[in-house]
Amino acid sequence: MKPNFFIVGGPKCGTTNISHYLNLHPQVFISELNEPYYFCKFDVPENFERDSMIRDMDTYLKLFKKAKNHKAIGEATSAYLSCPHAASEIKKAFPESKIIISLRNPIERAHSAYFSYLFMHPQETSFTDMINLHHDEIMSGKFNIRNILLGGFYTEQIKRFQNHFDAKKIRIVIFEEYIKNIESTITSILRFLDVDGSIEFSEQEKGSYRVPKGALSGFLLSSKLFRKTTTKLIPTVTRQKIGDGFFLKQTTKPPMSTKERMILREIYEQEVKNLKLFLERDLPWDDFN
Repeated sequence: MKPNFFIVGGPKCGTTNISHYLNLHPQVFISELNEPYYFCKFDVPENFERDSMIRDMDTYLKLFKKAKNHKAIGEATSAYLSCPHAASEIKKAFPESKIIISLRNPIERAHSAYFSYLFMHPQETSFTDMINLHHDEIMSGKFNIRNILLGGFYTEQIKRFQNHFDAKKIRIVIFEEYIKNIESTITSILRFLDVDGSIEFSEQEKGSYRVPKGALSGFLLSSKLFRKTTTKLIPTVTRQKIGDGFFLKQTTKPPMSTKERMILREIYEQEVKNLKLFLERDLPWDDFN
């Protein structure tokens, strides 16, 4: 079997949560491996490392071998939205695919992306310093898939997918509206995927901020070998449950300073204006209203 829909991002915009709910439907199959990154390979260096990344098509298609009579078959990789070649390469490989895009206030999205970056790459870089560093990268035209700001420049990223896929095959979700109306949004996405019928919702935790429970947990989670092995052997949902039960604890996310918010508002202000015009709608992002 081959995929016929993709949840392409944006990063930290609820794509894993959306995947969870869609996968509850008996006619929907989503790869057990979350974020296989296959279509990112055209934009990252040969030495780029990601625990879940797959680089060859044969291995990639094995992700879907358990799909039998499913009507909608897909995967979620949030980095596809910002990767310059992902849209065209998905079109070449699976031309009839449908695309799901989720958009979030880019200021909040960048803040969440920063902590995800630190979780995977522990270091002492402050949020302000990383904003400045990654903004300089963008201004210089350098593409860095781990850039915490890049994922918030939605307009051109959506246009890339519209250049290759008919507008009827693209569904755009606004994250802040989604989390207030999960069931109705998921139902509408199922209709978009031509799948009928309701599903029995089981609550999936949304975007809590978690840190290692102790020194041993921190050591294991920082181990590339440990992460790579568990990623390959244990399905994403199961891995998350194990992590929440044994390795991680929920805590309060460190707040964003007023200065940091103002810097990000200045970075994204024109982008959000462009996005509103492009989508022909207002957006529920108080920072820009």
